Amino acid sequence: MSSQKRNLIILVVLLGAWGLIFAFRSLSGSPATPQSRGSAGATPRTPAAQGGGLPRLKRELLHLPPPTYPLEVQNIFGPPPPVGPPPGPVQAAGTAPSPPPPPPPPDPFQEEAKRLRYVGFLQAGEKAMAFIVQGTEVHTVEVGATIAERFRVQTVTEDAVLLSSIGGDKQVRLPLAVDAAPAPKR
Repeated sequence: MSSQKRNLIILVVLLGAWGLIFAFRSLSGSPATPQSRGSAGATPRTPAAQGGGLPRLKRELLHLPPPTYPLEVQNIFGPPPPVGPPPGPVQAAGTAPSPPPPPPPPDPFQEEAKRLRYVGFLQAGEKAMAFIVQGTEVHTVEVGATIAERFRVQTVTEDAVLLSSIGGDKQVRLPLAVDAAPAPKR
């Protein structure tokens, strides 16, 4: 007898045995357990605990809102963050929380520096020159030069320019603009 026929016969016998067990269990109404045979003092078990019934679905859990994860949460498989008010100073009952302090005003030097773009670099002998765009105007500057009577060039490198205020108390670094980067060599 080939192994395929033998496996088929085993499968048919197992399916028949399963069918007989299923038929006897459904006819008797409950499976034969030591408790159902009359053991004294035993507490009756639920059909789901005996394996004869299906567990009940808790439908009320389907309508719960999903937990909100703050942006700082990196592990999406961990427990959800605790729900409650954010930690902070304890307020006395009946008093309104004080509003947060207003943000400091923006620094005019930094705001004006945001309008500058470092777009190019030129090495001519010992001099390093930078091309800086302000609006539609292109400034060609070297170390020590001023831009718009507001910025002094401190250092010029291939990837950035360091500018300072005329008084030297504030500094800003302008990186080479991404769209101005040289094309890769072929």
